[in-house]
Amino acid sequence: MLLIVDYVAFSVGMGFLGPTTVLPTLIRLLGGSPMVVGSLGAIQAGAFCFPQLAAGRRIVNRPLVRSFVVLTGVLSRVCLALPVMALSLFSRRAPGVALAILLAGVGLFNVIDAFASVGWYELFAKGVPPSLRGRVLGVAQTLSGIALVGVGMGVEAILARPDPFPGSYTLLIFLAAAFMAICPLAMALVREQPRPVESAPQPAWGDYFPRLVWILRKDHRFAWVNAVRWLAGFAEMGSAFYVLFAADRLHTPQQTIGLFISAGVVGSLVCGAILGPLGDRKGPALVIWIGLALRSVCPALALLAPHVAGYHPWMAPGIMVLVFALSSMAGGSYMIGFTNYLLEISPVGDRPTYMALFSTLGGVLLVAPLVAGWVVQVASYELLFVVMAALGVAGLLTAARSPAGAPSEAASHG
Repeated sequence: MLLIVDYVAFSVGMGFLGPTTVLPTLIRLLGGSPMVVGSLGAIQAGAFCFPQLAAGRRIVNRPLVRSFVVLTGVLSRVCLALPVMALSLFSRRAPGVALAILLAGVGLFNVIDAFASVGWYELFAKGVPPSLRGRVLGVAQTLSGIALVGVGMGVEAILARPDPFPGSYTLLIFLAAAFMAICPLAMALVREQPRPVESAPQPAWGDYFPRLVWILRKDHRFAWVNAVRWLAGFAEMGSAFYVLFAADRLHTPQQTIGLFISAGVVGSLVCGAILGPLGDRKGPALVIWIGLALRSVCPALALLAPHVAGYHPWMAPGIMVLVFALSSMAGGSYMIGFTNYLLEISPVGDRPTYMALFSTLGGVLLVAPLVAGWVVQVASYELLFVVMAALGVAGLLTAARSPAGAPSEAASHG
């Protein structure tokens, strides 16, 4: 139950933070270029991926990880106070300074939260049996979706206020930090069972790296899921530009951001209600495939939106609402699909190593949002969406060829 509370509180906080809605709009209002908007995703991806190997090495031989999760959770939430102060002090006099601190605060938040996430996966794997993981994540996503209905309405109301800039955005980031502060409190109350590990010290890097290389070379399912995840990441590299595309091409008003967030809520609800139980019945590989299909459809729909704008005033915005709903559903499939697949193929003793290595290899996606920003800056939104759709189809074909579900080779590695 406490794991679900943590999940929901984090989701609500991210809803107020709005990595693909609120933050891109705020960056542009502070004078950021499309490349800077793209750098937001790169900062988040890099800050979250690269520290995880160190985190995995630190907890691989720990029977208990709760205190590690709580400490890093507290520190990461403190980092979100930096953008709040920067917007209050510098947004009018020195918007460039405010923008730099905003990006730094978001980056630090993700760096420290990366350490917490490896331990969180371990707590989740300990507390939830494999046969129920999809359903538990589905329930968590459904409850998050219900809560995010209110978040979407709240964001819309806050941005519609006549407050001078950046008052509304400062409040949104403050609310994000406040809700995320619930997470370490919930984790502190979790009753953790010790994991049966060898009583061994933290492995030296000289021993740890060869183990990582062995996993990459010998575990074919691990290699497959990484390849699919890379294609999925590049297929959604321009998700932060959907909201700017709607504003620039379709001339949707600023407060429509709240409607887009609400659409994302619907996608999250559908994902939790359908894909969670489906993953438990049919396996996480199918959920991964469905996520790739959704990532292929979203940019295609965005390309369609301007062409139907003349039929009815709400036709094009309605399509973009559908884009945000399906994009959120695709994003929600990550935990039910990729995370559950990793937990399924990881030997118990190597679970932190597998999760950390998987996250670190996600650093390949660091360039994806930068490429998206560059394409928009030198070409157009339309070209970006064409590339995204093509990569989504490539990922869809790769996901359809999942390796056989035999026991993981790593499990028998001595």
